[in-house]
Amino acid sequence: MSASFRLSLLARRVRALAGLSLLSACGGGGDETPVTPPPPPQPSGSFTLSVLAPLSVTAGQSGTATVVITRVNGFTGEVTVAAPSTPAGITASVTGSPTTLTGVSVTVSVASTVAAGSYAIPLRATATGLAEQSASIAVTVTAAQPAAFTMTVDPVEFELPAGNGWTANGIVSIVRNAGFTGAVNVSVTGLSGATGAVVATSPSSIAATETASNLTALTLEGAAPGVYTGTVRATATGFGEQTATVRVRVSAPSTGTVRWTFCNASRVPRFFAVRDGSGAWRHIVPAGPAAATTGNPTTFSFTPSQSTAGIAMVSLGEKTSASPLIQGFRWDVFYLTAQEVVEQAAAECVRWPDVTTRTATATVSGYQSFDAMVGSASRFALVNTGSTGTASTTLTASNLKAGSFDLFLTRSSFTGGVNTPIVPQGIILRRALDPASGTVLPALNFGTEGFAPTVSTVSYGNTNGESFFVAQNFLTTNGLNGLFNAVASYAQTARPWYGVPASRLQAGDLHQIVATTSTAAARRSVIAFADQVSTRMLDFGPVLPTPTVSAGAPAAPWLIRATGTVPTEYNARAALYLRETIADPRAFMITASRGYLGGAGTYDLAIPDLSSATGFTAFWNARRGAALRWTVTGGEGDPGSSEETFCIQVGICAVKAVSGAVYKSAQATGTVTVP
Repeated sequence: MSASFRLSLLARRVRALAGLSLLSACGGGGDETPVTPPPPPQPSGSFTLSVLAPLSVTAGQSGTATVVITRVNGFTGEVTVAAPSTPAGITASVTGSPTTLTGVSVTVSVASTVAAGSYAIPLRATATGLAEQSASIAVTVTAAQPAAFTMTVDPVEFELPAGNGWTANGIVSIVRNAGFTGAVNVSVTGLSGATGAVVATSPSSIAATETASNLTALTLEGAAPGVYTGTVRATATGFGEQTATVRVRVSAPSTGTVRWTFCNASRVPRFFAVRDGSGAWRHIVPAGPAAATTGNPTTFSFTPSQSTAGIAMVSLGEKTSASPLIQGFRWDVFYLTAQEVVEQAAAECVRWPDVTTRTATATVSGYQSFDAMVGSASRFALVNTGSTGTASTTLTASNLKAGSFDLFLTRSSFTGGVNTPIVPQGIILRRALDPASGTVLPALNFGTEGFAPTVSTVSYGNTNGESFFVAQNFLTTNGLNGLFNAVASYAQTARPWYGVPASRLQAGDLHQIVATTSTAAARRSVIAFADQVSTRMLDFGPVLPTPTVSAGAPAAPWLIRATGTVPTEYNARAALYLRETIADPRAFMITASRGYLGGAGTYDLAIPDLSSATGFTAFWNARRGAALRWTVTGGEGDPGSSEETFCIQVGICAVKAVSGAVYKSAQATGTVTVP
């Protein structure tokens, strides 16, 4: 073998080994030149880092700084912000990092041993493929001073949608140390609106006679979702500053298959929470404006996955004192089956339509001097008549619903007798009226247009010798709930039942009776519906067994619970109504349906613990030391709420109006004190 042949063979072997190496590394064969892959694409744009404002923190306290991320040339990627090192005795905690938003919050805590002076906390921000950015928080530490009081903020975190007029209320409370009676100035820094959320105090000074100030949170239109952080500061002359963190969470409206929609601004709750089955309570973020209307309603959406659910709403309540605090609240709590939740949500705008400015007037004649005259139109319309001491008077109707409505007018005489004090003598019924607002309707004349009512007799049983009220109404499918008459309480058991004659009835018309005993501590009620009035018997149910009502659970002294049993006649529903007997009362209406209770004859109703729901304020709970009047109701009818007079006296009751239906209920009442 020649030398040249051996060299040629060696060269081929070298090339073969190179091919094997390339095959092993790249999964291919042959002796092609390997291709270097292109580098990954680099993000476009850039960002800068800055601190919104310097901090001033008293030794032993903390403060929160807002760090602003300014994005340049379309950069939208994640930015990670860190505080890699801090001076001795000072710690920095970054909230919201990494983020695709326009900022994060940094809580700076200063130990009580840190000397007064100026300090800097360096910050570092990184994003993939971009140059690192830096900034620093300038911190001025002031010497700790004697504490005149301690401060708490409730809630620590609000949750709101962006804009739309929504606000949330909280409270700053102080506990004064012995001997301190001075004013305390309260302010909020870091949440002035520059970041999309605002928290302000009102009043800005807690007077010597007060122990708290209101917090009001709001968000700006278009505020980006995220958590915005600020610091509540409380100062008193000659004493050390007290600080606490407060946050505003801006969230997109909640979604779900159930849409609980409000069409009346007065009905929209400040706080809405849901419990799925026996799970934790969860805050529901609203969609739509805080001031709902029919054309622009407010909706709370959620999806129950269990067979039962709890719904809790907190609204502003009665204001009866001169205190600057917002402290009258009303709770409405429902425990229902999933299907009942759907039905209740769908009924909201039907039962509570929007307030309107629609009005109509008419002259009225053809009555006897000083007759009692009662007018009714759509459910919440107001119909008033002038004095009947003259030959004619004026009818004024306001808050008339949109579309057509029915008008119902009765005149009754006063007999002066004990058993039949008010006797309907004539009726005027006009259907499907749809005038423009401000219209003067054709004159109403009982002599030419009116007709006499038909009369039957109802005998009431199981009265136990008690006196009782009776209200009689006429209902139409066009939203009319017309009152015939409502009489004072007396004991006679056989009473006339007045109605519209059969010849004047239309499909869907109903007559309603509401009879209620007058013993306030153990009231009983029966509500009945029929197409036509007729001679019949109606029995009151039995007295409700005395419930056990208690307060003062160790972990939650405000928790008030009612337990007991209900007779078969009343197992359709159980309700607990509570109302403080002090100024600016909190009131609680808690109801559980038969489906939720499982058809059992027992109940266990309590003020729920909503602390797991973001934005809940413990200040809404019943106050320590407060006495509350309680009413437990078994059955369907008046549950003892502030709306009770609508049912007892004018027959507007929260029951389904169905021909032949009879609803019975009974109540027990008492007083309980929160320890």
